[in-house]
Amino acid sequence: MKRNNGLISSRIALLLLFIFQGAGATTSSCLLGSDSSFTQQLRPGVMYRFLQDQRGPWRAYIVEIDLTQPDLEIGARRALDKFYGREQTSSIAKHHSSANRKVIAALNSDFFSLKTGEIENNNIIDGEFVKGTKLTGSPFDVFDNIHSQFGILNNKKPLIDRFEFDGAVFWNSGQRTDILGVNDIPTPRSLVLFNSYYRASTPTDTLKMAIYELRLVEIGVRSDTLVTVVSGVMGSGGTPLTNGSLVLSGYDLPPDNALRRATHGDTVRIWLGLRPNRGPVRSLVGGWPRIVLDGRNIAAGADYAEGTFPRFSAGRHPRSGVGFSKDSTKVYFLAVDGRTQTSVGMSLVEFADLMLASGIYQGMNFDGGGSTTLLIDGKIVNAPSDPTGERPVGNCLLLFERKRK
Repeated sequence: MKRNNGLISSRIALLLLFIFQGAGATTSSCLLGSDSSFTQQLRPGVMYRFLQDQRGPWRAYIVEIDLTQPDLEIGARRALDKFYGREQTSSIAKHHSSANRKVIAALNSDFFSLKTGEIENNNIIDGEFVKGTKLTGSPFDVFDNIHSQFGILNNKKPLIDRFEFDGAVFWNSGQRTDILGVNDIPTPRSLVLFNSYYRASTPTDTLKMAIYELRLVEIGVRSDTLVTVVSGVMGSGGTPLTNGSLVLSGYDLPPDNALRRATHGDTVRIWLGLRPNRGPVRSLVGGWPRIVLDGRNIAAGADYAEGTFPRFSAGRHPRSGVGFSKDSTKVYFLAVDGRTQTSVGMSLVEFADLMLASGIYQGMNFDGGGSTTLLIDGKIVNAPSDPTGERPVGNCLLLFERKRK
């Protein structure tokens, strides 16, 4: 099995190297349905590549994005713009596209609950946490850990790391209290920050323990710290969450906890970040697992590094993934069809070889299977594997083109 996969992966690398080095010509043929591999320039700085290899057989779709182009930017978006719920990638792209900020490409990203749509990893949209967690909420991990995540800094630099949420409240007294997460599951004697991405209100007291909550009003930002004023002190949970509102919540708190002693009008400072701290993150989505590190295929060790399992890692499935070049100027969206006669899907090792042959120096896997969806100019270019077609997902990455003035 390993020998065959290695041989096939080598063929992938050789074929792609030949195709990409000789792909200077563009084609006017449709994006999907071609019987051969081709390259097409979509915009200045945006290249689309389609690969069909009968030896898999495989059908792969790659969007190469040059982030040095000033009018291009990559952003994360959440289904329905809420913490819970699912939405098709094409729908998310459609309602976030406008005349001044058009969506050029879209790719599904994080794993999510089929029941609630909650994503498993940290998620940041336009600098705001949709979810902040210290532990990936996956029911399939062989062992508990934090998964790899893909981010874009404020300076447009891409990065991949296993980020853990890190946050704190600084009170008038000078005391610091750690924040467990943002819109995350609270635990006894810990604080969680809720914002308007969550439901219409904070969780109610279903645990029969006293809930203490502070409604906060933002008054400014100093450096990377949010400055807020306590506008209400309440209990029992269920505090309304309107646009822009923040609620600091905790239950079963000891009497000396600073939240219990806060009063209306107090000024508090809240810091929300990631560990390791790589700078201000504008967009962040999760996946599972990292498969390319410093130009090396590390997918074979994913079961040990991030708790994947052989049926997922060694099996051939539809795949979605993201990566970037050694100089961090180019980002790549990738999708591979699977579970069809024309494309059987790839193992993680094969998918990592595809990334390496495409020019990726750092790369990771996203949710695949029936979730795999890649859009270009509003059209799905791959073949989603669910019998019902495109699957509603939890979040996605969008490539925006801003209108030039």
